[in-house]
Amino acid sequence: MSTTLEIRINSMYPPGQQGGTRAYASATIDGCFAVRGIKIVEGGKDGLFVSMPSRKTQDGYKEICFPVTGEFREQLYGAVMDAYHKALMMTQENAVQESRQTVTQPGQQMAGI
Repeated sequence: MSTTLEIRINSMYPPGQQGGTRAYASATIDGCFAVRGIKIVEGGKDGLFVSMPSRKTQDGYKEICFPVTGEFREQLYGAVMDAYHKALMMTQENAVQESRQTVTQPGQQMAGI
């Protein structure tokens, strides 16, 4: 049985700006069930990890929704991390393009003087 996943990165944060949270994501599963509030968090011994939406209880935090099988957990977490890395690359490419435009624009203005 194949599961289709649509992952959207909703917001991203530089290291240290939102604690360990690097991004928030949403997942749509098989076009019929959506999960919002998935976090990509930096920390622990392995670096980045996926954190499902949770609520605080007297005993700590409890996930509100989560993958039931290990197979689907790997598929979902892998898709979220892939989407995050693609969004990060696009953000970096956009920053490089903007810096090139900023450098080019003053030179163009000077040539017209």
